[in-house]
Amino acid sequence: MRISFTGDIMCELPTLRKSKIKNQYNFDGILSRSDIFGKTDYLVGNLETVLAGKNAKYSKDIYSYNTPDSFADELSKAGFNLVSTANNHCLDRGKLGLLRTMKVLDEKNINYIGTNIDKNDKRYRIVDLENIKVGFLAYTYGSNYSINKNKLDENDKYLVNFFEKQEWIDNSRKDNYSKLKEKILSAENRVKLMKVFKKEYNRPRIDNNNIGNLDKNLIEDISFLKSKVDYIILLMHSGGQFNIKPGIYTRELVKKLKELGVDLVIGHHPHIVQECKIYKDFFVAYSLGNFFMSPDTIYLINENLPMYSIVLHLDIISNIDYQLSFSIAKIVKTNGYERVVNVYDLLKYENTNKDKLLNDCEKIYKIFTGIKSVNFDIKKEYKLMMEK
Repeated sequence: MRISFTGDIMCELPTLRKSKIKNQYNFDGILSRSDIFGKTDYLVGNLETVLAGKNAKYSKDIYSYNTPDSFADELSKAGFNLVSTANNHCLDRGKLGLLRTMKVLDEKNINYIGTNIDKNDKRYRIVDLENIKVGFLAYTYGSNYSINKNKLDENDKYLVNFFEKQEWIDNSRKDNYSKLKEKILSAENRVKLMKVFKKEYNRPRIDNNNIGNLDKNLIEDISFLKSKVDYIILLMHSGGQFNIKPGIYTRELVKKLKELGVDLVIGHHPHIVQECKIYKDFFVAYSLGNFFMSPDTIYLINENLPMYSIVLHLDIISNIDYQLSFSIAKIVKTNGYERVVNVYDLLKYENTNKDKLLNDCEKIYKIFTGIKSVNFDIKKEYKLMMEK
């Protein structure tokens, strides 16, 4: 029985614009035309956008997302069984946008975890895979309140699984110059101008604050699942964006999750691949990177290879034994068309720069595994050795 995990699944402005044909949005093939999931029985990803509907206005800003429902059709076509909806963009269109996202996923028969349509919903999901019970959880560090200004009141806090109590502090600038600048120039155009004048337009973010008290719901969820399932898997939305090393906050968070009894932690949010750590009774992948993000995204920091990601494969052998392996995926653009592929398949294409591909993939391999000395070659899949 194989469970596969992908990284962040985004739909930003470049993808949205390219997919629009006569007021219709067609995303066919961007996720589903890849030879990665041939052995996968259950597919899990992080959906980093809401499906709030046309009336809520589709994405028009580079840091706030709303995607047409047809994007969920492509998720289904690609074979996704479960997506995390607990991430920093889950409230980009407020409470109504979040509720509609869950409704659309239900209609498309895609399960979700991390947000809750009703206060009596179970915050976890138990999946029975050939008589092995797997408990899934998804939690996020926050929901971009300082950008989208969408705050949950006390009666609505059940909607999103947060690692800690949310302070809802608005850190945006309130001086007249900043207000005027944001009114006249979109964030996208501000980045374009900074690039023209060779100014810093983005930088790696480091999550070096200390963690506080974990939400009691998370502690209760883990405690409950320990007696009900064979494995507990937590989808973690945390970390510094484009930062190649996990920061203090995320490392402290993972340590606490391990102590509480989580078996595997699968990380999202940094938008590049970060390291994994393998122990006898615990595994963490701090960040799988971007499964799909447009190569034309304007705020990309390219030196740490955001177009590459890890697809993690968990092969469950029994209720006490499993094997881990991974594939390396890349987002490519051909004739303006974007899609994600297994890097092994790129070797077949005549126009592929094979030396660069080899060097990039070797870097990704070393970052993820921590193995520095290796006779590297591009393969469909790589094994991870577990401690015994």
